[in-house]
Amino acid sequence: MKKFKIDKWAIIITLVIVLALSIYIVLLPEQATATLNNLRVFTTSKMGFYFVLITIGIFAVNISLAFSKYGNIKLGKGDPNYKTFSWIAMIFCATMGTSILYWATLEWVYYYTGPPMGLAPQSIAAAEVAVSYSFFHWGIPAWGIYAIGTVPIAYRYYIRQKDGLSLAGGCEGVTGGKPVWNKIINIIFIFGIVSGIIISFGTGIPMLVNNLHNSIGTPDTFIMQVIMVVIVTFIFTLSSYAGLDKGMKFCSDSTTYLFFILLAFVFIFGNPLFQIENTIKSLGLMINNFVPMIFETEPIVKTGFTADWTVFYWAWWITLAPWMWIFIAKISKGRTIKQVVLTISLAGLISTVLFFGILSNYGLNLQLTGQFDFVSILQNQSPEQVISSAIMALPLGKIVLFVWFIVGLMLLVTTLDSAVFTLAAASVTNLKTDEIPPKSLKLFWAVIIAAIPLCLMFAKAPLDSLKSTIIITAVPVSITLIFCIISIFKWLKQDYGDMTRDEITRLEKETPPDLPETGDLSPSTGEKQV
Repeated sequence: MKKFKIDKWAIIITLVIVLALSIYIVLLPEQATATLNNLRVFTTSKMGFYFVLITIGIFAVNISLAFSKYGNIKLGKGDPNYKTFSWIAMIFCATMGTSILYWATLEWVYYYTGPPMGLAPQSIAAAEVAVSYSFFHWGIPAWGIYAIGTVPIAYRYYIRQKDGLSLAGGCEGVTGGKPVWNKIINIIFIFGIVSGIIISFGTGIPMLVNNLHNSIGTPDTFIMQVIMVVIVTFIFTLSSYAGLDKGMKFCSDSTTYLFFILLAFVFIFGNPLFQIENTIKSLGLMINNFVPMIFETEPIVKTGFTADWTVFYWAWWITLAPWMWIFIAKISKGRTIKQVVLTISLAGLISTVLFFGILSNYGLNLQLTGQFDFVSILQNQSPEQVISSAIMALPLGKIVLFVWFIVGLMLLVTTLDSAVFTLAAASVTNLKTDEIPPKSLKLFWAVIIAAIPLCLMFAKAPLDSLKSTIIITAVPVSITLIFCIISIFKWLKQDYGDMTRDEITRLEKETPPDLPETGDLSPSTGEKQV
Protein backbone atom coordinates (compact mmCIF):
# COMPACT_ATOMS: atom_id res chain seq x y z
CA MET A 1 0.00 0.00 0.00
CA LYS A 2 1.32 3.42 -0.95
CA LYS A 3 2.46 5.74 1.80
CA PHE A 4 0.90 9.17 1.42
CA LYS A 5 2.80 12.29 2.39
CA ILE A 6 0.62 14.42 4.65
CA ASP A 7 1.20 18.15 5.06
CA LYS A 8 1.03 17.83 8.85
CA TRP A 9 2.44 21.25 9.68
CA ALA A 10 -0.12 23.09 7.55
CA ILE A 11 -2.91 21.12 9.24
CA ILE A 12 -1.55 21.69 12.76
CA ILE A 13 -0.89 25.41 12.29
CA THR A 14 -4.33 25.98 10.77
CA LEU A 15 -6.13 24.11 13.56
CA VAL A 16 -4.16 26.07 16.17
CA ILE A 17 -5.26 29.33 14.52
CA VAL A 18 -8.89 28.17 14.40
CA LEU A 19 -8.69 27.02 18.04
CA ALA A 20 -7.18 30.34 19.17
CA LEU A 21 -9.85 32.30 17.30
CA SER A 22 -12.59 30.08 18.76
CA ILE A 23 -11.28 30.60 22.31
CA TYR A 24 -11.21 34.35 21.72
CA ILE A 25 -14.82 34.30 20.53
CA VAL A 26 -15.92 32.12 23.48
CA LEU A 27 -14.12 34.08 26.21
CA LEU A 28 -14.72 37.59 24.84
CA PRO A 29 -17.76 37.27 22.56
CA GLU A 30 -18.69 40.95 22.43
CA GLN A 31 -15.13 42.17 21.90
CA ALA A 32 -14.42 39.45 19.33
CA THR A 33 -17.61 40.18 17.43
CA ALA A 34 -16.90 43.92 17.39
CA THR A 35 -13.27 43.46 16.29
CA LEU A 36 -14.07 41.00 13.53
CA ASN A 37 -17.02 43.08 12.38
CA ASN A 38 -14.83 46.20 12.16
CA LEU A 39 -12.31 44.29 10.04
CA ARG A 40 -15.12 43.04 7.82
CA VAL A 41 -16.53 46.54 7.35
CA PHE A 42 -13.06 47.85 6.50
CA THR A 43 -12.58 45.05 3.96
CA THR A 44 -15.90 45.58 2.20
CA SER A 45 -15.98 49.39 2.34
CA LYS A 46 -12.34 50.41 1.85
CA MET A 47 -11.33 47.52 -0.42
CA GLY A 48 -14.60 47.24 -2.30
CA PHE A 49 -13.09 48.57 -5.51
CA TYR A 50 -10.46 45.80 -5.36
CA PHE A 51 -13.04 43.01 -5.21
CA VAL A 52 -15.07 44.68 -7.95
CA LEU A 53 -12.00 44.76 -10.21
CA ILE A 54 -11.11 41.15 -9.35
CA THR A 55 -14.62 40.00 -10.28
CA ILE A 56 -14.58 41.94 -13.55
CA GLY A 57 -11.16 40.49 -14.35
CA ILE A 58 -12.37 36.95 -13.69
CA PHE A 59 -15.30 37.48 -16.04
CA ALA A 60 -12.93 38.63 -18.79
CA VAL A 61 -10.42 35.81 -18.21
CA ASN A 62 -13.14 33.16 -18.32
CA ILE A 63 -14.36 34.41 -21.70
CA SER A 64 -10.77 34.53 -22.94
CA LEU A 65 -10.04 30.96 -21.82
CA ALA A 66 -13.27 29.48 -23.14
CA PHE A 67 -13.10 30.99 -26.62
CA SER A 68 -9.35 31.07 -27.15
CA LYS A 69 -7.43 28.38 -29.02
CA TYR A 70 -6.89 26.70 -25.66
CA GLY A 71 -10.59 26.09 -25.08
CA ASN A 72 -10.55 22.61 -26.67
CA ILE A 73 -7.73 21.27 -24.50
CA LYS A 74 -8.97 18.27 -22.53
CA LEU A 75 -8.19 18.17 -18.84
CA GLY A 76 -7.14 14.54 -18.81
CA LYS A 77 -7.31 11.96 -21.57
CA GLY A 78 -10.23 9.65 -22.24
CA ASP A 79 -13.95 10.16 -21.71
CA PRO A 80 -15.31 12.13 -18.74
CA ASN A 81 -15.66 10.14 -15.54
CA TYR A 82 -19.24 11.30 -15.01
CA LYS A 83 -22.27 11.90 -17.18
CA THR A 84 -23.06 15.58 -17.65
CA PHE A 85 -26.15 15.52 -15.40
CA SER A 86 -24.28 13.86 -12.53
CA TRP A 87 -21.31 16.18 -13.05
CA ILE A 88 -23.47 19.30 -12.85
CA ALA A 89 -25.52 17.88 -9.95
CA MET A 90 -22.36 17.19 -7.94
CA ILE A 91 -21.06 20.69 -8.63
CA PHE A 92 -24.35 22.36 -7.70
CA CYS A 93 -25.00 20.35 -4.55
CA ALA A 94 -21.42 20.82 -3.35
CA THR A 95 -21.35 24.57 -3.96
CA MET A 96 -24.79 25.71 -2.86
CA GLY A 97 -25.74 23.61 0.16
CA THR A 98 -28.63 24.73 2.34
CA SER A 99 -27.76 28.34 1.49
CA ILE A 100 -29.80 28.10 -1.71
CA LEU A 101 -32.95 27.21 0.27
CA TYR A 102 -32.37 29.89 2.88
CA TRP A 103 -31.48 32.80 0.62
CA ALA A 104 -33.71 31.96 -2.33
CA THR A 105 -36.64 32.26 0.07
CA LEU A 106 -35.56 35.36 1.99
CA GLU A 107 -32.95 37.41 0.13
CA TRP A 108 -35.49 39.34 -1.92
CA VAL A 109 -37.00 40.66 1.36
CA TYR A 110 -33.76 42.44 2.27
CA TYR A 111 -33.48 43.95 -1.22
CA TYR A 112 -37.14 44.99 -1.06
CA THR A 113 -36.72 46.74 2.30
CA GLY A 114 -33.18 48.06 1.66
CA PRO A 115 -32.96 48.41 -2.13
CA PRO A 116 -29.98 49.52 -4.23
CA MET A 117 -29.55 52.68 -6.29
CA GLY A 118 -31.29 54.88 -3.72
CA LEU A 119 -34.72 53.40 -4.46
CA ALA A 120 -37.47 53.88 -1.89
CA PRO A 121 -37.84 50.88 0.45
CA GLN A 122 -40.90 48.66 -0.19
CA SER A 123 -41.73 50.61 -3.34
CA ILE A 124 -42.80 49.19 -6.69
CA ALA A 125 -39.32 49.93 -8.03
CA ALA A 126 -37.76 48.07 -5.10
CA ALA A 127 -39.99 45.07 -5.76
CA GLU A 128 -38.99 45.06 -9.43
CA VAL A 129 -35.22 44.89 -8.75
CA ALA A 130 -35.34 42.56 -5.73
CA VAL A 131 -35.09 39.26 -7.60
CA SER A 132 -32.82 40.63 -10.35
CA TYR A 133 -30.10 41.37 -7.79
CA SER A 134 -30.29 37.79 -6.53
CA PHE A 135 -29.77 36.63 -10.12
CA PHE A 136 -26.75 38.94 -10.25
CA HIS A 137 -25.14 38.03 -6.93
CA TRP A 138 -25.67 34.28 -7.40
CA GLY A 139 -25.23 34.27 -11.19
CA ILE A 140 -22.42 34.60 -13.71
CA PRO A 141 -19.92 36.45 -11.45
CA ALA A 142 -20.27 33.93 -8.62
CA TRP A 143 -20.05 30.86 -10.83
CA GLY A 144 -17.26 32.46 -12.81
CA ILE A 145 -15.22 32.65 -9.60
CA TYR A 146 -15.81 28.91 -9.12
CA ALA A 147 -14.77 28.19 -12.71
CA ILE A 148 -11.59 30.25 -12.96
CA GLY A 149 -9.51 28.39 -10.38
CA THR A 150 -10.67 24.94 -11.43
CA VAL A 151 -8.80 25.15 -14.75
CA PRO A 152 -5.21 25.70 -13.48
CA ILE A 153 -5.57 23.11 -10.71
CA ALA A 154 -7.02 20.51 -13.10
CA TYR A 155 -4.50 21.41 -15.83
CA ARG A 156 -1.51 20.91 -13.55
CA TYR A 157 -2.98 17.69 -12.14
CA TYR A 158 -4.16 16.01 -15.35
CA ILE A 159 -2.14 17.57 -18.19
CA ARG A 160 1.17 18.19 -16.46
CA GLN A 161 0.75 15.05 -14.32
CA LYS A 162 2.05 16.78 -11.18
CA ASP A 163 1.38 15.10 -7.85
CA GLY A 164 -0.89 16.89 -5.40
CA LEU A 165 -4.41 18.25 -5.86
CA SER A 166 -4.20 21.55 -4.01
CA LEU A 167 -4.49 25.32 -4.21
CA ALA A 168 -0.73 25.55 -3.73
CA GLY A 169 -0.32 23.41 -6.84
CA GLY A 170 -2.49 25.78 -8.86
CA CYS A 171 -0.21 28.65 -7.84
CA GLU A 172 2.97 26.77 -8.75
CA GLY A 173 3.53 28.73 -11.96
CA VAL A 174 4.24 31.79 -9.79
CA THR A 175 5.58 30.31 -6.55
CA GLY A 176 7.74 27.64 -8.18
CA GLY A 177 6.37 25.10 -5.71
CA LYS A 178 8.65 26.35 -2.94
CA PRO A 179 7.80 24.66 0.40
CA VAL A 180 7.36 27.95 2.27
CA TRP A 181 4.83 29.21 -0.27
CA ASN A 182 3.03 25.86 -0.26
CA LYS A 183 2.69 25.93 3.53
CA ILE A 184 1.37 29.51 3.60
CA ILE A 185 -1.15 28.86 0.83
CA ASN A 186 -2.35 25.60 2.39
CA ILE A 187 -2.85 27.31 5.76
CA ILE A 188 -4.93 30.08 4.16
CA PHE A 189 -6.87 27.49 2.19
CA ILE A 190 -7.65 25.17 5.12
CA PHE A 191 -8.56 28.09 7.38
CA GLY A 192 -11.02 29.43 4.80
CA ILE A 193 -12.69 26.05 4.37
CA VAL A 194 -12.99 25.31 8.09
CA SER A 195 -14.49 28.76 8.70
CA GLY A 196 -16.91 28.22 5.83
CA ILE A 197 -17.97 24.85 7.21
CA ILE A 198 -18.71 26.34 10.62
CA ILE A 199 -20.93 28.93 8.94
CA SER A 200 -22.65 26.17 6.94
CA PHE A 201 -23.54 24.50 10.22
CA GLY A 202 -24.53 27.83 11.75
CA THR A 203 -26.95 28.64 8.91
CA GLY A 204 -28.17 25.18 7.96
CA ILE A 205 -28.72 23.45 11.31
CA PRO A 206 -31.18 26.01 12.84
CA MET A 207 -33.23 25.97 9.63
CA LEU A 208 -33.37 22.17 9.50
CA VAL A 209 -34.36 21.89 13.18
CA ASN A 210 -37.09 24.51 12.72
CA ASN A 211 -38.35 22.79 9.55
CA LEU A 212 -38.60 19.48 11.39
CA HIS A 213 -40.29 21.15 14.37
CA ASN A 214 -43.00 22.67 12.19
CA SER A 215 -43.52 19.58 10.03
CA ILE A 216 -43.59 16.72 12.55
CA GLY A 217 -43.50 18.42 15.95
CA THR A 218 -39.99 17.69 17.20
CA PRO A 219 -38.69 20.27 19.70
CA ASP A 220 -36.91 23.34 18.38
CA THR A 221 -34.22 23.39 21.05
CA PHE A 222 -30.46 23.57 21.45
CA ILE A 223 -30.28 19.85 22.20
CA MET A 224 -32.13 19.13 18.96
CA GLN A 225 -29.60 21.26 17.09
CA VAL A 226 -26.79 19.19 18.60
CA ILE A 227 -28.58 15.99 17.61
CA MET A 228 -29.01 17.36 14.08
CA VAL A 229 -25.27 18.08 13.82
CA VAL A 230 -24.57 14.49 14.87
CA ILE A 231 -27.06 13.13 12.30
CA VAL A 232 -25.62 15.26 9.49
CA THR A 233 -22.08 14.29 10.49
CA PHE A 234 -22.95 10.60 10.51
CA ILE A 235 -24.52 10.78 7.03
CA PHE A 236 -21.79 12.82 5.35
CA THR A 237 -19.10 10.67 6.99
CA LEU A 238 -20.72 7.55 5.53
CA SER A 239 -21.00 9.25 2.15
CA SER A 240 -17.39 10.39 2.26
CA TYR A 241 -16.18 6.95 3.33
CA ALA A 242 -18.13 5.36 0.45
CA GLY A 243 -16.27 7.51 -2.09
CA LEU A 244 -17.25 9.88 -4.88
CA ASP A 245 -19.25 7.29 -6.84
CA LYS A 246 -21.17 5.43 -4.17
CA GLY A 247 -21.45 8.41 -1.88
CA MET A 248 -21.28 11.90 -3.36
CA LYS A 249 -22.62 11.04 -6.82
CA PHE A 250 -25.58 9.08 -5.43
CA CYS A 251 -26.46 11.78 -2.88
CA SER A 252 -26.16 14.58 -5.46
CA ASP A 253 -28.27 12.82 -8.09
CA SER A 254 -30.98 11.91 -5.57
CA THR A 255 -31.03 15.37 -4.02
CA THR A 256 -31.25 17.08 -7.41
CA TYR A 257 -34.21 14.96 -8.50
CA LEU A 258 -36.02 15.60 -5.21
CA PHE A 259 -35.22 19.31 -5.44
CA PHE A 260 -36.79 19.49 -8.90
CA ILE A 261 -39.94 17.79 -7.59
CA LEU A 262 -40.10 20.30 -4.73
CA LEU A 263 -39.61 23.25 -7.09
CA ALA A 264 -42.29 21.91 -9.43
CA PHE A 265 -44.77 21.79 -6.56
CA VAL A 266 -43.97 25.35 -5.43
CA PHE A 267 -44.22 26.51 -9.04
CA ILE A 268 -47.60 24.89 -9.69
CA PHE A 269 -49.24 26.07 -6.47
CA GLY A 270 -47.39 29.38 -6.06
CA ASN A 271 -48.94 31.47 -8.87
CA PRO A 272 -46.96 30.13 -11.86
CA LEU A 273 -47.92 33.04 -14.14
CA PHE A 274 -46.40 35.62 -11.77
CA GLN A 275 -43.29 33.47 -11.31
CA ILE A 276 -42.76 33.16 -15.07
CA GLU A 277 -43.41 36.83 -15.80
CA ASN A 278 -41.27 38.21 -12.99
CA THR A 279 -38.46 35.74 -13.66
CA ILE A 280 -38.35 36.95 -17.27
CA LYS A 281 -38.50 40.60 -16.18
CA SER A 282 -35.86 40.15 -13.47
CA LEU A 283 -33.54 38.31 -15.84
CA GLY A 284 -34.00 41.09 -18.39
CA LEU A 285 -33.24 43.75 -15.79
CA MET A 286 -30.11 41.88 -14.72
CA ILE A 287 -28.87 41.49 -18.31
CA ASN A 288 -29.71 45.10 -19.23
CA ASN A 289 -28.00 46.49 -16.12
CA PHE A 290 -25.19 43.94 -15.84
CA VAL A 291 -22.38 46.36 -16.71
CA PRO A 292 -23.40 49.14 -14.28
CA MET A 293 -24.18 46.53 -11.61
CA ILE A 294 -20.80 44.82 -11.80
CA PHE A 295 -18.90 48.13 -12.04
CA GLU A 296 -20.81 49.83 -9.19
CA THR A 297 -18.60 51.14 -6.37
CA GLU A 298 -20.87 53.92 -4.98
CA PRO A 299 -18.22 56.69 -5.03
CA ILE A 300 -20.78 59.51 -4.71
CA VAL A 301 -24.06 58.28 -3.23
CA LYS A 302 -23.03 55.79 -0.56
CA THR A 303 -26.13 53.77 0.28
CA GLY A 304 -24.04 50.92 1.69
CA PHE A 305 -25.75 48.40 -0.57
CA THR A 306 -22.67 47.66 -2.68
CA ALA A 307 -20.42 47.12 0.35
CA ASP A 308 -22.99 45.18 2.38
CA TRP A 309 -24.18 42.93 -0.42
CA THR A 310 -22.25 42.99 -3.71
CA VAL A 311 -18.71 43.25 -2.31
CA PHE A 312 -19.65 40.96 0.57
CA TYR A 313 -20.76 38.30 -1.91
CA TRP A 314 -17.67 38.66 -4.11
CA ALA A 315 -15.42 38.27 -1.07
CA TRP A 316 -17.51 35.37 0.22
CA TRP A 317 -17.35 33.45 -3.08
CA ILE A 318 -13.61 34.10 -3.42
CA THR A 319 -12.81 32.71 0.03
CA LEU A 320 -14.88 29.56 -0.45
CA ALA A 321 -13.94 29.08 -4.12
CA PRO A 322 -10.69 27.06 -3.59
CA TRP A 323 -12.79 24.47 -1.78
CA MET A 324 -14.78 24.06 -5.00
CA TRP A 325 -11.82 24.40 -7.36
CA ILE A 326 -10.20 21.26 -5.97
CA PHE A 327 -13.42 19.25 -5.84
CA ILE A 328 -14.56 20.28 -9.32
CA ALA A 329 -11.07 19.68 -10.72
CA LYS A 330 -11.16 16.10 -9.42
CA ILE A 331 -14.53 15.28 -11.02
CA SER A 332 -13.81 17.13 -14.30
CA LYS A 333 -11.27 14.75 -15.81
CA GLY A 334 -11.96 14.35 -19.54
CA ARG A 335 -13.71 17.73 -19.88
CA THR A 336 -12.30 20.51 -22.04
CA ILE A 337 -11.36 23.92 -20.68
CA LYS A 338 -14.30 25.40 -22.59
CA GLN A 339 -16.70 22.84 -21.10
CA VAL A 340 -15.48 23.52 -17.57
CA VAL A 341 -15.69 27.31 -17.86
CA LEU A 342 -18.95 27.58 -19.80
CA THR A 343 -20.81 24.73 -18.11
CA ILE A 344 -20.02 25.93 -14.62
CA SER A 345 -20.88 29.54 -15.50
CA LEU A 346 -23.99 28.95 -17.62
CA ALA A 347 -25.38 25.93 -15.78
CA GLY A 348 -24.83 27.86 -12.56
CA LEU A 349 -26.72 30.86 -13.94
CA ILE A 350 -29.58 28.68 -15.20
CA SER A 351 -29.92 26.90 -11.87
CA THR A 352 -29.83 30.23 -10.04
CA VAL A 353 -32.55 31.67 -12.28
CA LEU A 354 -34.63 28.52 -11.82
CA PHE A 355 -34.36 28.26 -8.03
CA PHE A 356 -34.54 31.97 -7.19
CA GLY A 357 -37.09 32.53 -9.94
CA ILE A 358 -39.47 30.07 -8.32
CA LEU A 359 -38.78 30.43 -4.58
CA SER A 360 -38.16 34.20 -4.47
CA ASN A 361 -41.09 35.03 -6.73
CA TYR A 362 -43.32 32.71 -4.72
CA GLY A 363 -42.52 34.79 -1.65
CA LEU A 364 -42.66 38.15 -3.45
CA ASN A 365 -46.11 37.31 -4.81
CA LEU A 366 -47.36 36.46 -1.31
CA GLN A 367 -45.99 39.79 -0.05
CA LEU A 368 -47.49 41.92 -2.82
CA THR A 369 -50.91 40.24 -2.64
CA GLY A 370 -51.05 40.49 1.15
CA GLN A 371 -51.30 36.72 1.67
CA PHE A 372 -48.11 36.54 3.74
CA ASP A 373 -46.34 39.64 5.06
CA PHE A 374 -42.69 38.59 5.01
CA VAL A 375 -41.50 42.06 6.01
CA SER A 376 -43.56 42.34 9.20
CA ILE A 377 -43.19 38.70 10.22
CA LEU A 378 -39.42 38.79 9.75
CA GLN A 379 -39.25 41.64 12.28
CA ASN A 380 -40.86 39.50 14.98
CA GLN A 381 -39.79 35.94 14.16
CA SER A 382 -36.59 34.16 13.29
CA PRO A 383 -35.69 33.81 9.59
CA GLU A 384 -35.96 30.02 9.98
CA GLN A 385 -39.53 30.29 11.27
CA VAL A 386 -40.47 32.66 8.44
CA ILE A 387 -39.19 30.11 5.90
CA SER A 388 -41.15 27.29 7.54
CA SER A 389 -44.33 29.37 7.71
CA ALA A 390 -44.02 30.43 4.06
CA ILE A 391 -43.64 26.82 2.88
CA MET A 392 -46.55 25.69 5.06
CA ALA A 393 -48.73 28.27 3.28
CA LEU A 394 -48.70 25.86 0.32
CA PRO A 395 -51.26 23.04 -0.01
CA LEU A 396 -50.19 20.00 2.04
CA GLY A 397 -47.88 22.44 3.79
CA LYS A 398 -46.45 20.16 6.47
CA ILE A 399 -45.70 17.39 3.98
CA VAL A 400 -44.02 19.86 1.62
CA LEU A 401 -42.02 21.28 4.53
CA PHE A 402 -40.82 17.79 5.45
CA VAL A 403 -39.65 17.26 1.85
CA TRP A 404 -37.98 20.69 2.13
CA PHE A 405 -36.22 19.42 5.26
CA ILE A 406 -34.96 16.29 3.46
CA VAL A 407 -33.65 18.37 0.56
CA GLY A 408 -31.94 20.78 2.96
CA LEU A 409 -30.44 17.92 4.93
CA MET A 410 -29.01 16.28 1.81
CA LEU A 411 -27.70 19.59 0.44
CA LEU A 412 -25.81 20.13 3.69
CA VAL A 413 -24.53 16.55 3.54
CA THR A 414 -23.22 16.92 -0.03
CA THR A 415 -21.58 20.25 0.80
CA LEU A 416 -19.76 18.79 3.79
CA ASP A 417 -18.89 15.63 1.86
CA SER A 418 -17.15 17.73 -0.79
CA ALA A 419 -15.39 19.67 1.97
CA VAL A 420 -14.03 16.48 3.53
CA PHE A 421 -12.78 15.26 0.16
CA THR A 422 -11.18 18.62 -0.64
CA LEU A 423 -9.46 18.92 2.74
CA ALA A 424 -8.17 15.37 2.52
CA ALA A 425 -6.95 15.81 -1.06
CA ALA A 426 -5.20 19.09 -0.27
CA SER A 427 -3.54 17.52 2.77
CA VAL A 428 -1.78 14.89 0.62
CA THR A 429 1.22 16.30 -1.20
CA ASN A 430 1.84 13.27 -3.45
CA LEU A 431 -1.70 12.43 -4.63
CA LYS A 432 -1.55 11.13 -8.20
CA THR A 433 -4.22 11.62 -10.87
CA ASP A 434 -5.90 8.22 -10.46
CA GLU A 435 -5.75 8.18 -6.68
CA ILE A 436 -8.17 9.23 -3.99
CA PRO A 437 -7.20 10.45 -0.51
CA PRO A 438 -6.94 7.74 2.17
CA LYS A 439 -10.19 7.04 3.98
CA SER A 440 -8.51 7.51 7.35
CA LEU A 441 -7.65 11.10 6.40
CA LYS A 442 -11.21 11.78 5.24
CA LEU A 443 -12.48 10.37 8.54
CA PHE A 444 -10.07 12.65 10.42
CA TRP A 445 -11.39 15.74 8.66
CA ALA A 446 -15.01 14.62 9.12
CA VAL A 447 -14.46 14.48 12.89
CA ILE A 448 -12.65 17.84 12.95
CA ILE A 449 -15.24 19.79 10.96
CA ALA A 450 -18.03 18.42 13.15
CA ALA A 451 -16.22 18.85 16.46
CA ILE A 452 -15.38 22.54 16.06
CA PRO A 453 -18.95 23.84 15.52
CA LEU A 454 -20.25 21.45 18.22
CA CYS A 455 -17.78 22.86 20.74
CA LEU A 456 -18.68 26.41 19.78
CA MET A 457 -22.37 25.59 20.10
CA PHE A 458 -21.91 24.13 23.60
CA ALA A 459 -19.90 27.21 24.55
CA LYS A 460 -22.76 29.34 23.18
CA ALA A 461 -20.31 31.26 21.02
CA PRO A 462 -21.74 33.63 18.38
CA LEU A 463 -21.10 31.66 15.19
CA ASP A 464 -22.07 34.68 13.09
CA SER A 465 -18.77 36.26 14.17
CA LEU A 466 -16.97 33.81 11.92
CA LYS A 467 -18.75 35.23 8.88
CA SER A 468 -16.43 38.20 9.21
CA THR A 469 -13.36 35.94 9.13
CA ILE A 470 -14.46 34.58 5.75
CA ILE A 471 -14.66 38.08 4.29
CA ILE A 472 -11.29 39.07 5.79
CA THR A 473 -9.69 35.88 4.46
CA ALA A 474 -10.82 36.86 0.95
CA VAL A 475 -7.87 39.26 0.70
CA PRO A 476 -5.08 36.63 0.82
CA VAL A 477 -7.21 34.10 -1.08
CA SER A 478 -7.69 36.64 -3.89
CA ILE A 479 -3.91 36.84 -4.22
CA THR A 480 -3.72 33.07 -4.70
CA LEU A 481 -6.47 33.43 -7.30
CA ILE A 482 -4.30 35.89 -9.22
CA PHE A 483 -1.39 33.45 -8.93
CA CYS A 484 -3.60 30.69 -10.39
CA ILE A 485 -4.58 32.86 -13.36
CA ILE A 486 -0.95 33.77 -14.07
CA SER A 487 0.04 30.11 -13.74
CA ILE A 488 -2.50 28.75 -16.23
CA PHE A 489 -1.57 31.25 -18.94
CA LYS A 490 2.12 30.60 -18.32
CA TRP A 491 1.61 26.83 -18.66
CA LEU A 492 -0.62 27.12 -21.72
CA LYS A 493 1.96 29.29 -23.45
CA GLN A 494 4.76 26.88 -22.58
CA ASP A 495 2.87 23.76 -23.68
CA TYR A 496 0.75 25.01 -26.60
CA GLY A 497 2.03 28.51 -27.36
CA ASP A 498 3.25 27.90 -30.93
CA MET A 499 0.30 25.74 -31.99
CA THR A 500 -2.76 26.94 -33.90
CA ARG A 501 -6.34 26.29 -32.84
CA ASP A 502 -6.68 23.52 -35.46
CA GLU A 503 -3.44 21.87 -34.38
CA ILE A 504 -4.52 21.85 -30.75
CA THR A 505 -7.94 20.43 -31.64
CA ARG A 506 -6.38 17.72 -33.82
CA LEU A 507 -3.85 16.83 -31.13
CA GLU A 508 -6.55 16.45 -28.50
CA LYS A 509 -8.52 14.10 -30.76
CA GLU A 510 -5.53 11.98 -31.73
CA THR A 511 -3.88 11.54 -28.34
CA PRO A 512 -4.84 8.15 -26.87
CA PRO A 513 -6.25 7.86 -23.36
CA ASP A 514 -3.85 7.57 -20.44
CA LEU A 515 -3.19 4.01 -19.35
CA PRO A 516 -3.61 3.27 -15.64
CA GLU A 517 -0.44 2.72 -13.71
CA THR A 518 -0.93 0.16 -10.97
CA GLY A 519 -3.67 -0.80 -8.58
CA ASP A 520 -7.32 -1.68 -9.03
CA LEU A 521 -9.35 0.92 -10.85
CA SER A 522 -12.90 1.85 -10.04
CA PRO A 523 -14.98 0.63 -13.03
CA SER A 524 -16.90 3.87 -13.34
CA THR A 525 -14.37 6.57 -12.50
CA GLY A 526 -11.01 5.01 -13.04
CA GLU A 527 -9.96 6.12 -9.57
CA LYS A 528 -7.29 4.01 -7.99
CA GLN A 529 -8.62 2.46 -4.82
CA VAL A 530 -6.13 2.93 -2.01
